[in-house]
Amino acid sequence: MKQLSNNKSFLHWLNPYRFEAVTRSLRAMRDGMLWLVPCLIVSSILGFMASMLEFLNVDAPIFIHELNLLRLSLTSLYPYLFAASISMMLAIQWRLPRPPIAVLCISYVAVAEKVLGYEYQASSILLTFVGLTLPIYAVPLLSKLKKQRWARIVENEVAGKLVKDSMNLIIPGVITTGVVVVMTKLLTLTSLYFDSAAFLKAFDPVNEPYTVGALFSTLNSLLWFLGIHGYYALTPLVQPLIDVLDINRVLYSAGAMPSNAMNISTLSSFVFIGGSGATLGLALAILAFSKDKVMRVIALSSIPLGFFNINEILMFGLPIIFNLRLFIPFVIAPLVNMGIALTVLSAGLVAIPVVMAPITSPLILNAFISTGGDYNAVILQVALVIVSTLIYTPFVRLLDAHAKTRDLYIPSLDTTFTRREEEAYVLAVDPVTESLHKVREIQGVQLQLEAFATREFYLEYQPQISSHTGQVTAVEALIRLRDSMGNVEAPGKFLSVFEKANLMTDIDLWVVRQSVAQSKIWMEQKFYMPISVNITSHTLTNKGAMEDILALIAQVPGLIHFEITEESLIDNPALVEDAISRLHMAGSTVHIDDFGTGYSSLSYLNRFDIDAMKIDRSFVLALNSERGKQVFYSLTGIAKQLGMNIIVEGVETKEQLDIVSRESDVVIQGWYYSKAISASEVRNYALQRQAISKVPQARANREIA
Repeated sequence: MKQLSNNKSFLHWLNPYRFEAVTRSLRAMRDGMLWLVPCLIVSSILGFMASMLEFLNVDAPIFIHELNLLRLSLTSLYPYLFAASISMMLAIQWRLPRPPIAVLCISYVAVAEKVLGYEYQASSILLTFVGLTLPIYAVPLLSKLKKQRWARIVENEVAGKLVKDSMNLIIPGVITTGVVVVMTKLLTLTSLYFDSAAFLKAFDPVNEPYTVGALFSTLNSLLWFLGIHGYYALTPLVQPLIDVLDINRVLYSAGAMPSNAMNISTLSSFVFIGGSGATLGLALAILAFSKDKVMRVIALSSIPLGFFNINEILMFGLPIIFNLRLFIPFVIAPLVNMGIALTVLSAGLVAIPVVMAPITSPLILNAFISTGGDYNAVILQVALVIVSTLIYTPFVRLLDAHAKTRDLYIPSLDTTFTRREEEAYVLAVDPVTESLHKVREIQGVQLQLEAFATREFYLEYQPQISSHTGQVTAVEALIRLRDSMGNVEAPGKFLSVFEKANLMTDIDLWVVRQSVAQSKIWMEQKFYMPISVNITSHTLTNKGAMEDILALIAQVPGLIHFEITEESLIDNPALVEDAISRLHMAGSTVHIDDFGTGYSSLSYLNRFDIDAMKIDRSFVLALNSERGKQVFYSLTGIAKQLGMNIIVEGVETKEQLDIVSRESDVVIQGWYYSKAISASEVRNYALQRQAISKVPQARANREIA
């Protein structure tokens, strides 16, 4: 129970809402590393081809040498690739253009390499660290600087959005370059206290094989547990292991007996069997002892790739990352494999590897080839798989026990409460699972957005009529989407897609810009018509977006008003209250849209300074019953008591109009008067309404009532 309590506390500590910045950075690193998997495969294939040619005694030394040079060239690019890939993932999170951010971060790594100096012996390990960590502070800094007005060179998109984005990254880019130089200098000063060169020298596979093996294996497991590809992050430590293998090959070619048991082929053939954590044993343990169908399917799916030491399916599918119940065997299994393998190799029971076997080379074949064709190496590899399976077995049983459905019977209710503790305490807060679900959802959204990309957005305006004067008091801006054939799609079909893509703020800003532009056109015609615009809670609580909106509406003071939903009031109330206050100061009124259909609460209306209540059409449709009328009059009564204006939408019939018009000075919006019309029709419609006074008829209706 104590272990379970500790697990819950750790998972609570990992709550992404509490540590959002850390979680986002870890996800970006993990996702960025995953993008680099093809590069690792290419590098491994080059190494494996060279190894096969050597094993087969092919007389092509120049070609083999070129293959190895290509592999080393790819390895030298890793810091740049790390920075580019991670920065692109962070750019998505910080809503920045990805290509220029990736290019900037690549250039920052080049700057850091110059600052470190080519002569610096440990520059490779530090440069790898720079490539991994630089985007974590550089991208957020670029985002913050880009939002500052003084850092903007271009304010509008006359020359196109691409030009605007690129130009406005110049000043932030220059400032961030200075920060990178300072951070790199600090890193070099810090490295003086931690002698990296001495560390690499102490990382001696020849004289300290067990220490080196234990250190590499443990670091690799710890990094992977955090979702960071250990092999990439430990690239500087891989090279000494490759150098030792080269020494073995030279000795073997000269007829001498190689003695350096700890090398890169030992790790790939006998330590990381099935991938980091020796997870082939985990897959077999699940298949042998777990009754959980989902776990068994994941394990079975992982085995084909596991034979190439690729275990991402287990890492992200079970998951292993951040899963404390698998942490201990994930660290112990490769350590035990390493200890047994070194002991057997040093005792001469199995030939010491002399041929390169990259991490992703196939099992069985890698052990056979790397040892120069020793069948005992295959037996050793199989034995180690059995050992790692036994290590994982008790933890798989524990995982299976927690995954089983636990039923709590409640006699008084004659019912059973069922819950899965694993889902409640692990999967519910697991960032990897959430991310994978999000990726699948985003892929579907992206396909829908691609369909919308070729269509045209435009605005229509629905008049709002005073029941007292019969004149147009304002219009509501309604967004529409039209394809090349002229077919119009209603907002309900496409706005939900933009909401899933987190683009509603962009939609809101576009509508405000278009409304302001239309107001300017009408003002030139001496026509002053207020426009009511819908904005979402995302925009209302976004300080940057609100600054843009306030700057826009200042160009047409008092002519742009805003409609928000009840749900908006519960999203960060302090920010909402401040936003409403600033809109009022700018001369705009704020209306509650679709009142009565959301989180209706009089406390919200009492707290926030709302100017008008817009009653949803569902209450108008219910006016054909006495209960519906009573509900409607109750809503209008609340509005009157709070001193709010009343707007009723969805009025379509004469009967509805007669009932609604009994209330004094209600503003009516609906098809009875007009559907949404184009901007060019609004002025003529308003003038027509002005010529027709409905005051006598409205009074007559009230007198009859």
